[in-house]
Amino acid sequence: MFDATDLAQIPVGPAAAAGYVDGRWPTYAALAARFPHARLLSIAVSAEHDADCLDVETGDAAPADVPGWYARQRGRGIERPCLYASAGLMQSGVIPALRIAGIPRAAVRLWTAHYAGRHICGPASCGELGIDADGTQHTDRAYGRDLDQSLLLADFFAVPAPQPAPVPQPVPSPAPVPDWQEVMLQALPEVRQGDTGDHVRTVQGLLIARGHQVTVDGDFGPATHDAVAAAQHDHGVPADSVVGPVTWAVLATGAP
Repeated sequence: MFDATDLAQIPVGPAAAAGYVDGRWPTYAALAARFPHARLLSIAVSAEHDADCLDVETGDAAPADVPGWYARQRGRGIERPCLYASAGLMQSGVIPALRIAGIPRAAVRLWTAHYAGRHICGPASCGELGIDADGTQHTDRAYGRDLDQSLLLADFFAVPAPQPAPVPQPVPSPAPVPDWQEVMLQALPEVRQGDTGDHVRTVQGLLIARGHQVTVDGDFGPATHDAVAAAQHDHGVPADSVVGPVTWAVLATGAP
């Protein structure tokens, strides 16, 4: 798959191409007209806009925007919304945001940027991701041009097979469904110095996404302790370095 701010850089007859619906280079409409027979992926740089893919990087959307944007795209019929980020931010920010929001891995497409040779990021390729991505942008100089090129899984554009309609059953009125932040506050455990494991990794990933310098190693040591205290102080939360419900909310959304 190719993408470029100058559509003239894209080779004739691409199998797949991507373009932006917003931002400084809104190329998608022209892309669709220029390559009507290609598989096309629309990209939004702002979580306020709808598209097939959300661009998560500095200056564009943030990991905390992912759950709300994802829910809106599913609501308008996108079966597997796509999330684009550098390999580092995908691992430290996007994947933790998906985990906190309870979004299944199979319900999204993960598209990374990692300029380290032709590959798709994952544990068995570059090792930058703990899970396999669905595609990786591996160069921004394809054919010696100002042109991005990505390697995609064969089913990247596949539409899931429709499921048989369930037989209607009488059901009582459902209780209100809590939003993802409420689910997060109820489900996540308290994490503190000395703890280890996946929840510590999630804390560390969210700290990195908020600009704090820690290592995602699953060990809640002194550096993580100090970074949590700094994040709490920045948002007016008692700086006790314990990640409870209020601090989880701060790290995930930027607000208690």
